[in-house]
Amino acid sequence: MIHSRNDKPVIVLDVGGVLVGFDLKPLIRALSKNRGDRVSLPPLSAIDALFLPVQTGETPLDDIVPELNASLKVSIPPDEWRDLLCSIFTGEMQGMREMLTELKRDFYLVGLTNTIELHWTYVLQTYEILHLLDGCIVSYLEGVAKPDPAIYRMVSDRYCRGGVPHYHTDDLPEYVEAARRMGWHSEVFRSPSQFRNDVLRRFGEKAG
Repeated sequence: MIHSRNDKPVIVLDVGGVLVGFDLKPLIRALSKNRGDRVSLPPLSAIDALFLPVQTGETPLDDIVPELNASLKVSIPPDEWRDLLCSIFTGEMQGMREMLTELKRDFYLVGLTNTIELHWTYVLQTYEILHLLDGCIVSYLEGVAKPDPAIYRMVSDRYCRGGVPHYHTDDLPEYVEAARRMGWHSEVFRSPSQFRNDVLRRFGEKAG
C-alpha cells in the first residue's frame, strides 16, 4: 500500500466492521468459561480506549494482559489472549469486495483503522479485500488513533492534497462525528447495501 497523491476522488473506509466482519461472542464465551460466570464486555469505544496504548504502538499487547485479566476477572496467558483476539473475525463483509473492485476504477480507496499489530497482521494475511485498498492509515504504525484529529489530518495530507476525502464511512458513530468535525462527508456504516446507496447518491453514475 504505497502512499501517493492522486487525481481520483478519495473514499475512506474503516476496516473492522466495514470490510471485515467481527463477532465478539466467541471471545465472550471463552472469557465466561475461564471466569465461571458470564462476562459482559464494555462498548466498542471503551474497548478501544483500553487498547489505545497498543493501538498507537506505545505498548506491546502482552504488557496490558494483566490489566485485561484484572478488569475482566479472568486468568488468561498472553498466548491464549492472542488466539482469542483473532477469533473474533468472521470473514469479509458480504458484497464489499465486489463493491470495492467496482469503485477502484474511478476512486482511490483508503483504509483508516484503529488496530493492533496482531490484528493487522492477521487480517492482511487472511482477507484478500484488504489488498484492494490503494492506501491505508494504520493506528499502531502511525502512533495515533481515532478520534484524535491528527489521524484524520494524516489522511488529508497524505491522500487528499491537504483537502478532505470525498466520502468516509466507519461503523462507530463517535469516529464519524470526529470526521465530520474535520469537515469530512462521513456516514455511519450500517450495511454494504446502505454503503452502496450512499456512494451512488453522492456520486451518481460514476459509482454505478
